[in-house]
Amino acid sequence: MLNLNLLEALEQLEGEKNIRRDDIIEILEKALTTAYKKNFNVQEDDVSVKIDPITGEINVFQNVEESNEDGLVQTKTSRDTLNTKKFGRIAAQTAKQVLIQKLKEIERENLYQEYMDLIHTVVSAEVVHPSNGDVDLRIGRIDAVLPAKERIPGEKFLAEQFVRVYVLQVEKRSKGPVVIVSRVANELVQKLFEMHIPEVESGIVRIVTIAREAGSRSKVAVVSTDTNVDPVGACIGESGSRVMQVIKELNGEKLDIIPFSSDPGQFVSYALSPAKVMDVSINEQEHRMYITVSPMQISLAIGKDGQNVRLASKLTGWKIEMRQFMGEGFKGS
Repeated sequence: MLNLNLLEALEQLEGEKNIRRDDIIEILEKALTTAYKKNFNVQEDDVSVKIDPITGEINVFQNVEESNEDGLVQTKTSRDTLNTKKFGRIAAQTAKQVLIQKLKEIERENLYQEYMDLIHTVVSAEVVHPSNGDVDLRIGRIDAVLPAKERIPGEKFLAEQFVRVYVLQVEKRSKGPVVIVSRVANELVQKLFEMHIPEVESGIVRIVTIAREAGSRSKVAVVSTDTNVDPVGACIGESGSRVMQVIKELNGEKLDIIPFSSDPGQFVSYALSPAKVMDVSINEQEHRMYITVSPMQISLAIGKDGQNVRLASKLTGWKIEMRQFMGEGFKGS
């Protein structure tokens, strides 16, 4: 009856904990060995417990010293079927504790390895404990944390709300692995475009670079590998349907989708959209561009608090200096 119950227990643990039977048997053998030594006061290296994986029979192998006819002491290994009923209460409790602890360790390691595959992907996480600092989340069977520095400024959460997050890393902690996620990473924008825009997911439209001020505005430079596909139009979708899905995922963050150009001056002109550029002068040595716009366009080009020109500079990698065309000359911004 003991053997049958043991085999059933092994099968149950294998299914529930996703731990291989051989690993469970090895853990149980060590636990029973520890308990046996404790109960019968046996030396550390003199005994081992083995479990037959087919029958479930538990055997104890113990080294026993015997004297032969010549008076020489020899060590022999004896084998007995373990009768667990002879275990004392403390020994049985020891076996149980060792088994539980080892199973937890293996389960944590398996979870860690499983969730390591999520690094650099976007997943849906459930909010467990909203706060003004770090936010506790749940991703499947594992805890996750959205650190305060990885939150979109001003974004609020509700308990049981689901939110898309970018997985930065998986940490091993005393209570088990924890996933560290972000809502401000540029990669979140990249992955959301891949999720909601088929041409980006298939590679027909490629995101070249992203400049982002999370929660406020992002500029995304795109290029098409198919001359018949307009990369900007593909990302925006009919009546803005596609880009609106991404904006919704980003809590209303504004998105400027910019056509990429290998011509630096043209690319910077595009990046300053929605402003209209009149002229571009390039200083290669300083890696700087002087951009001329009309007085009517200067505020639009610079943007609120300088955001538009700042993002355009990040997107293109060029220092940008704005100038106004005044009819007879230029005026710096």
